[in-house]
Amino acid sequence: MFRICSLKYLCGSLICLYFSCNMVSCNLIEVDKNILEDANLITPDLIKKYGYPVETHKIQAKDGFVLTAHRIPKPGGQPVLMVHGLLDSSIAYVILGPERSLGFLLSDLGYDIWLLNTRGNRYSRKHKRFHRYQPQFWDFSFHELGIYDLPAAVDYVLARSKGFEQIHYVGHSQGTTSFFVMGSERPAYMKKIKSMQALAPVAYWDYIDSPIILTFVKYLRPLAFIAKSLGIHEFLPENDVWRRLGNKLCSFVFQNTCAYFIQEVMGVDFKQFNTSLVPLFTGHASSGSSLKSLWHYGQQIHSGGFFKYDYYNSWENRRRHGADTPPQYKVANVDCKVALYYSKNDRLTSDIDVVRLRDTLPNVVLDYLIPDPLYNHVNFIWGNDVKTVINDRMVEIMRKVDNGEL
Repeated sequence: MFRICSLKYLCGSLICLYFSCNMVSCNLIEVDKNILEDANLITPDLIKKYGYPVETHKIQAKDGFVLTAHRIPKPGGQPVLMVHGLLDSSIAYVILGPERSLGFLLSDLGYDIWLLNTRGNRYSRKHKRFHRYQPQFWDFSFHELGIYDLPAAVDYVLARSKGFEQIHYVGHSQGTTSFFVMGSERPAYMKKIKSMQALAPVAYWDYIDSPIILTFVKYLRPLAFIAKSLGIHEFLPENDVWRRLGNKLCSFVFQNTCAYFIQEVMGVDFKQFNTSLVPLFTGHASSGSSLKSLWHYGQQIHSGGFFKYDYYNSWENRRRHGADTPPQYKVANVDCKVALYYSKNDRLTSDIDVVRLRDTLPNVVLDYLIPDPLYNHVNFIWGNDVKTVINDRMVEIMRKVDNGEL
């Protein structure tokens, strides 16, 4: 009994010591007031803060979801549709401000920027028939993004872009997965795509090496079952109260812990990760998605392919897919011009898997493996050198496509 009590006191003391050290070290880091302000601004307000015009558009998908797109208008400019990753939002392409974020850089060059928010995130949480507290609202994964959200957005943008029959597309992470779904299932839309820029593209997941993700996936099925039994269908539950609480904890109490956790999930690279911006990132991170989206990704790990959602029920699979087991997506249908940007230290998409994707796609115009061996999954959006490493190269590809050089 004495040993057990001593062990409890020891563990408690170590935990308290850890929290104290974390708080002391964070207090040494002054958080810039400008960063804190940006962390609490919604996308349109952040765009306006930096002197750019902004519009908010509502786009209805065929299955009833109402999507929000934020536009940095440039009448007469070539339209660019930019799509965020899982749990992210339209803030992704403007979060670092005018000097580094791609949305602002392209706007300065005369492009008409459309920042889409896919279903279920903080800006796109309306449906014509279902309320977000109903399980039917959350019955989607990246598949529905690809067959409903993206086609609706492409058509909407082109309908408001006189003189243009094609758009440039930029996607990060899930923004690439959903695009490959659209190309596979709606190949006619590839004629409406001038170029597709794929940042940290995710399709095949056979060589993913994230310890956290791999451990979580082992228990994902029972965890998903428990969550659904408890009526939890959203991942992560998203609201202003929890977001502000998490932001304050990561800004003033556990800044080092939050930075470490982000690095562990995405790939450790403190050279490109500006720790002082943790309050900004956590202020906008976890914009919400469905539990089914997470599970669909989990099914891809070590599956040997890129498959539609498996309902683990032959009858349901037959009803949904016309077969006892889910079929693979036809990635070869994605025949528009595609530029791939990937890295070796990305724990959410392996460079080996991207090479397999490259060999499947019929029209790859750029295959760019980042030379920096530590470049990780979020550096494509948040990296200190993202402008010179990624964005300037993307702008050059788009310019060449526009000029007919590619």
